[in-house]
Amino acid sequence: MPRKASRTASRPSVVPVQRWFQFLESQSAQDIALPVSVLFALLVRWCIGLHGYSGQGTPPLYGDYEAQRHWMEITTHLPVSQWYSYDLQYWGLDYPPLTAFQSWLCGAVATYIDPSWIALNASRGLESHTSKQFMRATAIALEFIIYVPAIVLFFRSQHTKMSWVARQVSIFSVLLQPCLILIDHGHFQYNSVMLGFLVWTVYFAAQESYILMAVSFCCSFMFKQMGLYYAPAVFAFLLAQCFRRKHGTVLFVKLGVAVVATVGVMLGPWITSVDQLQQILVRVFPVARGLYEDKVANVWCAVNVAVKLRSLFDAQSLVRLSTCATALAFIPSCIHLFYTIRRQTRTMQPTAIRVFKYCLVNTSLAFFLFSFQVHEKSILVPLAPALLLIDEEKWAVNWFVQVALFSLYPLLCVDGLQIPYWVMAVLWAFLRSCPACPAHTPTPKCVMVLQWTSMLVMLALHTAHAFVPPPSSLPDIYVVLNVVYCCAMFVAFLAYFNYRQFTCLQVQPTLKQKKD
Repeated sequence: MPRKASRTASRPSVVPVQRWFQFLESQSAQDIALPVSVLFALLVRWCIGLHGYSGQGTPPLYGDYEAQRHWMEITTHLPVSQWYSYDLQYWGLDYPPLTAFQSWLCGAVATYIDPSWIALNASRGLESHTSKQFMRATAIALEFIIYVPAIVLFFRSQHTKMSWVARQVSIFSVLLQPCLILIDHGHFQYNSVMLGFLVWTVYFAAQESYILMAVSFCCSFMFKQMGLYYAPAVFAFLLAQCFRRKHGTVLFVKLGVAVVATVGVMLGPWITSVDQLQQILVRVFPVARGLYEDKVANVWCAVNVAVKLRSLFDAQSLVRLSTCATALAFIPSCIHLFYTIRRQTRTMQPTAIRVFKYCLVNTSLAFFLFSFQVHEKSILVPLAPALLLIDEEKWAVNWFVQVALFSLYPLLCVDGLQIPYWVMAVLWAFLRSCPACPAHTPTPKCVMVLQWTSMLVMLALHTAHAFVPPPSSLPDIYVVLNVVYCCAMFVAFLAYFNYRQFTCLQVQPTLKQKKD
């Protein structure tokens, strides 16, 4: 006999994804919810992978896809001492050692299946159908090994604060977040590994497993240096834990040993050579490349429309300027987190984790907006912790995802991924019912107006780009407008999430505890 629908399904939602899980709950079919969500997420990724990728058919350097394949080639065939110095003009390795080890592992699998995919030098520019399938499969496999389990465990651990429906909606929504899918499985990269370790970091923080938290965070920034965007928040959180505990000095020493050991193991093959360590540092932090590359929706690129900073200042001055601006943007959030943790009691642990998530968003968004050498794809970094707030900040996160996706459009357009872009944009808007907010969620009218205005601006720019040729004197006008608009929106989101962090302790909503 089917059990009665629980209290969570008593009020039908206007959000399609929520209605689906309410239906499953009313039919006592909760057991199939997670497998269906994961399999649907897998299907979407594979379908996106059937389209093109970065640099397809554009010799001599091709694009990010070729870079990832080439790194498998050099890590498989060359000694470790040459990984960061071999033929740097052709996609020299410029990510930390954990990426190199991942490339070596994937290269070993490729060698077992078909050695021609990564033959040294001879395989450059290889674009066979079978090698593409293999590359796409590696991106999916790594995401489902590291990122997906972290997302599932994190939200399932929130059982005392979220209903079953809310947890399933959050898991499904995060797994269908369009920006990460289009970049990793369309454009082609492995960002889900770095972001997966970040989610594990937050999960271990919530479980009070601080040593594992430190290890997972080290894995994040040792896979991609953009993981350091989270460093101020993680440092403030762990330092505050050391100060608030009776045996805080012991915890501090343990954390130091864990960090040194983790980083030391990953740098092990090069640790005896100062020259090689310096080469890794130069490759991972390419100051010589300039303030930014291409057109990215951060403050420096937007300001460059009116003030040509790179003409007025040398590289070192711009490094100092961006460092100071970045620090000023994230320090208040980190100080607030530190003192919140210092004062926390056992009953305040969930609130402290919530503040930590806000701080992760604020520090990483500050780095995206103000730091040196930022890429368009780096918007994925602040988006990841924001998605962990998707239940508390429904309309804000929905809106943030839409603007972030719009900021990636010029890059995806170059890759020929317009159709996947529109499919994922419409799918997200439909599933999350945005920009319209759920009818039973009180949302200020001004927010509704701003959301719809934002959507209309994005649609207007898309329409103009599609049907109105740019003037010959301003060939990049639509890309520049995209940058300026998205930058303004991201600055607004930074202000909003800082406000929410500083005020979330003042009003604690009453959360109904529900059992599965």
